[in-house]
Amino acid sequence: MPQNSKAICAGLDDYYSLEVEAGLVRRSVESEKGQLKVYSAGAVAPPLRDAIAIFEKDAKVKCDLRIGKPGDLLNEIAKFKRGDVFSSGAEYILDDAEDQGLILKGSRKSLGYRRSVIIVPVGNPAKIASLKDLCRKGVRIGIAVDGCLKGLWDDVASKARLTDQIRRNITHHADACGSLMSLIHSDKVDTIFGWNAFQGVWPDTCEIIELPPNLQIFRSTVAGIISYSKDVKLSERFIDFLTSGPIRKVYADYGWIHEHI
Repeated sequence: MPQNSKAICAGLDDYYSLEVEAGLVRRSVESEKGQLKVYSAGAVAPPLRDAIAIFEKDAKVKCDLRIGKPGDLLNEIAKFKRGDVFSSGAEYILDDAEDQGLILKGSRKSLGYRRSVIIVPVGNPAKIASLKDLCRKGVRIGIAVDGCLKGLWDDVASKARLTDQIRRNITHHADACGSLMSLIHSDKVDTIFGWNAFQGVWPDTCEIIELPPNLQIFRSTVAGIISYSKDVKLSERFIDFLTSGPIRKVYADYGWIHEHI
């Protein structure tokens, strides 16, 4: 588990609870040459932040990392027509960005996968042990209606043929991973549909309940080059770096999956 996970958890919580309107977190480091402006969705940012620290040191390249909700970031990119690399937790988000002319076609690479799980608070006070427990009367479920988790509850519940039973217990909607986890942190729900990597990002506040293999959904975390990039070759170099063996291990330490089936 990453040593700086507590700081990352606090940072993500602060972002989603206190800086939703701003939609951005900025990090800049002075370097000798080169510069990249990198945009990242919030819940996939922790391993990316670690990777950037290594890249800046080894490549002597300055990286300006902006973290926020994918839609907000893409709106900023479209408005100001700037940026080099964009990363998010679902391919469909970059499909849409390509259609908007914001991502260069053919520039995307997968950085790893996350597996669908049931997320509960530490201690699991509602005693949830399986998907069927989400059908119990009184269980409060949170779901995401935007971002990388959009539609995940539907995919899982439909596979189990439990759509009606689970839907009636959905009490809260959230628009991103961080705001969804805030429902757990504020005791507004008993459980959410999330990713296995959440335990690597929020290790002190959540536990995961695994789904059986036939109900699991996997989604790719992806990076692509922004069409307004002023240095496509450096952007390509950075994305290649993100898919290198040592950086795959950084992602794996947070829970990302790279094994082939």
